[in-house]
Amino acid sequence: MELWARIERFRTLVMELGLPRHETAYFGVTCPYCGKTDRIYRLEEPSELDQASEEYGQMWHEFAKEGQLVVCKFCRQLLCLEQGQKAVALGGDP
Repeated sequence: MELWARIERFRTLVMELGLPRHETAYFGVTCPYCGKTDRIYRLEEPSELDQASEEYGQMWHEFAKEGQLVVCKFCRQLLCLEQGQKAVALGGDP
């Protein structure tokens, strides 16, 4: 499956599972898609979820290699948090 199709499928799974479920945001981290600085939330690891699908677990592990996975709750884009300070688009520039 092409990279962008896998990212979109992962994004769909995140929305279907209603993630993220916690209410702690990374303030000061800017979303490269929409520019919001107060809407970046950590995405749960598969082990944190009661009923994470096998597909979610596989995709989480595939993309977590790039760094900590986060999501912008405003534009719903999946991102990677680099060194806890900068959010970048999965797969490269948006």
